[in-house]
Amino acid sequence: MKKSILAISAITLTTLAFAQKAKVVSAYNYNKAFERSQKCSELQEGLAAINEAVNHEQTKEWAKTWYYRGNLYFNILASKDGACKSLDAEALEKCTDSYMKTMVLNFQNPELKKLDLEKDEDVMKFFQALQGQSKVDDEMYTMDIMGRKMPGLAGEWGNDGIAKFQKKDFKGAQESFGKSLMLSQLSGKLDTMMMYNTALASEYSGDMDAAKQIYDGLIMLKYNVDGNGPNLYRSMANIYKKEGNNEKASEYIKKGREAYPNDYNLIVTELDGYLAEGKHQEALQNLNLAIENAPDNHVLYFARGTVYENLKEEDKAVSDYKKAIALKADYFDAVFNLGAFYFNKGADKINESNALPFNETKKFEALKAEAKGAFEAAIPHIEKANELKPEDIDTANMLIKVYTQTEQYDKAKAVKAKYQ
Repeated sequence: MKKSILAISAITLTTLAFAQKAKVVSAYNYNKAFERSQKCSELQEGLAAINEAVNHEQTKEWAKTWYYRGNLYFNILASKDGACKSLDAEALEKCTDSYMKTMVLNFQNPELKKLDLEKDEDVMKFFQALQGQSKVDDEMYTMDIMGRKMPGLAGEWGNDGIAKFQKKDFKGAQESFGKSLMLSQLSGKLDTMMMYNTALASEYSGDMDAAKQIYDGLIMLKYNVDGNGPNLYRSMANIYKKEGNNEKASEYIKKGREAYPNDYNLIVTELDGYLAEGKHQEALQNLNLAIENAPDNHVLYFARGTVYENLKEEDKAVSDYKKAIALKADYFDAVFNLGAFYFNKGADKINESNALPFNETKKFEALKAEAKGAFEAAIPHIEKANELKPEDIDTANMLIKVYTQTEQYDKAKAVKAKYQ
């Protein structure tokens, strides 16, 4: 009896093993049938069969099991039929996983079967094994996956990353772009555009270490697709600035200027640094170069006007403020600064006259006249600034003062009443 029970158990196990092998064959046949008929039901039957096989002890370590599974999911992704594409929302993940397992299980060496292709060190071992012509069960599996399937999957992951990025799911986008990049590398291609996308998503998701590492790699590769080369340096500078490392931020802007000396955004970024540090001569050099590259940019003339004013080159400051206003008549900052320039000039003359001894009557009157002339020159600009930003209290107060200094008391009173 005992022998009979053992015999029956052996027969049962053999039958189960055969059944699982049959499932793998069935999955293959269903996939081929789908490729001929494009009927979603064939894919569905194939998936049901193969997903039993990948969970069974007898067949889950076979490369062919995972290869056939990958092919079924690949056909879901490639199908133009919405019903077929909706068979599994995780088709992309499952297809990728299936092919990755296929390639390592395809090796006959037990140690190579343990490789994890999402780890850099294991990827190196994988390529070393291929170059060393390590024995595999079926060379066609690896050739087909790396040569035909992975480029397509890399594109799918890239599209998935773009969709997530647009939805502001930056962490998800980082992961999808990273998988696209990994698959491209496994197929023998370095996709620098995907590297850039991965860096951007990493930065936006707050993974600054990953972003810096990839940006540095792209800088080393002299990446400049779609003119994004200068942005690499600006992004690195922004990251370091957020980390409080202004010295490192300035270093990257300087490197960027050396690599792209005529890039407008790098010029302006460097300019902001000079202005913040009060380095007016350096700022002036930058502004001159920036204006050469963008002669119709009103902001640059305004900025240079402020630098000239700090350098006490008053005529040049006034000229640049007027140029900025000529380019953009409603540019409040330039209008206000021009009015403030004349106002301050008048106030300086008043202070100078008040400091004179009583016997300097002639000089006193001359200074008072100069002050009045400056205040009168300020009026149209301060009036315009008040018109552009009536809510600005500083402008209103300045207007009241110039009206008072030029003895236009009714106007001063009217403005004052408006803001009380």
